[in-house]
Amino acid sequence: MSDTKSEYKFRVVIAGCGIGGLALAAFISRFTKENSDGRITVDIYEAKPEVSTIGAGVAIWKRSWQVLQDLGFEAEFIKKGFKVPKDGECNSESLRVTILKAYSVCFDQPVAQFFASPTNRLKVTISTAMSVPLIFHYALLSLQIDGPVGLHRPTLLEIFESKLSADCKIHTSKRLERYEVSNNGSVNVVFSDDSVVAADILVGADGIHSATRGTMFKSIGQRDERYLRPTFTGTIAYRSGIPKDKFVAAFPNHSAAEKAQVHIVSQPLGPWIDITCYNSEPELEGKLYDGPMVKEVATKDVVGLCEDWEPDLLSLIKSVESYNAWAIHVVNPLPRYVSGVVVLIGDAAHAMTPYQGIGGGQAIEDAHILGRILSHTLTRKDNISSILKLYEALRLSPTQEAAKKSRNNGLLYQFNHPDFPFSDPNHPQRDELEAIGNAIGRSFGWLADGDAEADWVEAEAKLKEIADH
Repeated sequence: MSDTKSEYKFRVVIAGCGIGGLALAAFISRFTKENSDGRITVDIYEAKPEVSTIGAGVAIWKRSWQVLQDLGFEAEFIKKGFKVPKDGECNSESLRVTILKAYSVCFDQPVAQFFASPTNRLKVTISTAMSVPLIFHYALLSLQIDGPVGLHRPTLLEIFESKLSADCKIHTSKRLERYEVSNNGSVNVVFSDDSVVAADILVGADGIHSATRGTMFKSIGQRDERYLRPTFTGTIAYRSGIPKDKFVAAFPNHSAAEKAQVHIVSQPLGPWIDITCYNSEPELEGKLYDGPMVKEVATKDVVGLCEDWEPDLLSLIKSVESYNAWAIHVVNPLPRYVSGVVVLIGDAAHAMTPYQGIGGGQAIEDAHILGRILSHTLTRKDNISSILKLYEALRLSPTQEAAKKSRNNGLLYQFNHPDFPFSDPNHPQRDELEAIGNAIGRSFGWLADGDAEADWVEAEAKLKEIADH
């Protein structure tokens, strides 16, 4: 069969070859083959010279894992030596509080540690369960929820890429600069090298600094900087990692080799241990950040944030040669994800804080719904705009609600939530700490709910209503 335009149902261009972009191409490949109703040509354009990802781990909760299982990811990850969740398996977390030197407050969990200075500001790192004697405990919290599973980002991209059909092609060193909508309804995508490609659908999966998003809002007359540019959260995340075998050789009984932590966060990801230390200054949220988005910093600078912490923590953060300091930004809530035949997914639409580990999963869920809608037999070139508005109706509200929940968790972790003040930050009361612990427990409950397949059943019913009109 020759590759002529007439053989294709329509042409899709995806800007960005990260988790969202590759996942979308993989879902289109899977469901186009399943529906057997016309081929869809997919061209993915990546700005970098190779397909790669920044950051080591991505947390995948129950709903997103269901979607990945449908693509055969479970077998692939087992084959590569990664642990995957089992049916009915739950993670149990306990929250306890220790009063340390200078009346600093420390929440210590098998999977997380939080620290607040006497000024009630978070100065954190991720910590393992404490190996030193605890002075006393407050607030036991048990979370019986499915997941998350920590997946290695490069491996995730590698498997997505392996699922692409022959109709999907990846082009590197091609940065989208802008797009223009032609009179016939198609879209012309303009790249930084002045080359132009035409498409029936443009998907902006080009991340938090999305040029697709910028062009979309400028083209409809909404030049509000809140939509065009991301916003600084006031948090710097210090990220690094170490080969697991090297760390275990130096610290054979250290729990970071087996247990995931949340704040500092350390995650064992196959042969690697990923480490992230958060340092937040809430008063800087929303202010202009004029420094580099990512820069290398010395290990001693990160260790300096954790003075007087327990030996297990210090051995973990001292074990790496350097860190990358990331200025955490988010995309403000957008009034739309779609304009005509242009659509936003993933971080381009809703980049969020990392405090529930749901950003990558939300991008995958975006890709799942959009991929199945586009591949459906009822989707045609003449109803693309209506179909994309259906995607927006299904995903805009849930993703923005997820972003709110994640930010809320950050305030709880940092002891800065306005609903949970301390009467005396230097001497927090038991009931005040218990209230925060219980709120953290409740905040994760929604991640155990929902069913990705049920979401698709709802989406398909609405798709049929559109097709009938």
